[in-house]
Amino acid sequence: MASSAAKDPMEKEVTYSVCLEYFKDPVTIECGHNFCRSCLTRFWEESGNKETFCPLCRERVQQRNLRSNWQLANIIEITKTLPQGPRRAKDTERVCGKHQEPLKLFCKDDETPICCVCDRSKEHKDHTVIPVEEAAHDYKVKKNGCFLGVLLRAEIEKETQDLLVKVTEIRQFLEEKEKHLWTQMEELKKQIVRKRDENLAKFDQELSSFKNLIQELKEKCQQPPAELLQVRPAETNLAASVWKASKEGASTTARGREFHCRTALTVRKFFLILLGIISLSLSPTANVTLDPDTVGPWLVLTEDWKTVGFGDKPQDLPDNPERFSNRFCVLGREGFTKGRHFWEVVSVRRKGLHIVHIGPSEGIWTVGSWKGRSRTKRIRVCLNCAANRVAFYDADTGDQIYVFSEVPFSGEAVLPFFYLYGKGQHFPLKS
Repeated sequence: MASSAAKDPMEKEVTYSVCLEYFKDPVTIECGHNFCRSCLTRFWEESGNKETFCPLCRERVQQRNLRSNWQLANIIEITKTLPQGPRRAKDTERVCGKHQEPLKLFCKDDETPICCVCDRSKEHKDHTVIPVEEAAHDYKVKKNGCFLGVLLRAEIEKETQDLLVKVTEIRQFLEEKEKHLWTQMEELKKQIVRKRDENLAKFDQELSSFKNLIQELKEKCQQPPAELLQVRPAETNLAASVWKASKEGASTTARGREFHCRTALTVRKFFLILLGIISLSLSPTANVTLDPDTVGPWLVLTEDWKTVGFGDKPQDLPDNPERFSNRFCVLGREGFTKGRHFWEVVSVRRKGLHIVHIGPSEGIWTVGSWKGRSRTKRIRVCLNCAANRVAFYDADTGDQIYVFSEVPFSGEAVLPFFYLYGKGQHFPLKS
């Protein structure tokens, strides 16, 4: 009796709400929900989206990360061996209220189950009648289709809301950047006006000095030849003053040109920073997870495969060909062969930047932190397979850290690469 009474609630747990049957080849996805492998695959195919997500909680997941749920499969097999509960027994004994015969047929015209006697009666003459099992199957298929339609409509609604939120965030971001740049431009304008006024004052002063010197030279030239050729200390000082004034005038002109160039470079720098920030803000984020088959023995991954850190002692891991055995490294699970992608790494206890010479010659393009003073907190990695380019940016400021150009990808899959140096460090990937 206990087994019989316990079967109904257990059946609810092992029955998939879409196909209304026991889970077939049950799989678990990253968010923790369970599905029939075939039902989940068919849903993703019919949704027509490039990105895959959980039909229940809408969280983005990787299709390759499906994991067979053997424990649930074993529970289903055990459930099948339990005796039928009272409710199930009652359902299987349903009979026709008029003829007291089992309801084994289904009239499609009247949309009701009937018995064999009803099928031969005048009431159902020339009606389309099918076995009740076939009708139940058609009903499940129809309900499954309606369920998928509801999910797709919910997905469209969610994507619309997400797009509106994203547009609002971008507009607010651009407005803030515009205010910031206008403030900087106003300050730059004040500096330019101040420098201009200072230079004009200097020019007026030097011009007055030149006029006085010219007048003095004209007066000297009116003297008799014998007196004019006599060199006196005052006249030597006069010549030196002329030379000094002309030299200072040339120096002032050069300083003016230098200031103009610096101003133009500053404006260009602000413009390029704004373009870089906008470009990074509008780019789609790749959903990168870490590959446990490549992690070194001293490193530990979190359950969501999003964070890597040092362990207290080396792990006893299988010595598979993909694993880093002598370095504190790990690869991303997702490979890229075409298109543009980027992902962000949160930097913890990082001190400065330099190129980690693991080596482009080995097919590794990296930047890292080493005994410096940089306070970079988040690094954005931008991969452009078509342009053969890998770029690293400060995700908070948009400043470019380093760019690898003309990278020989040669059509092979490019995997994210992470390298830790020193205990106490850990790298979380931004979701």
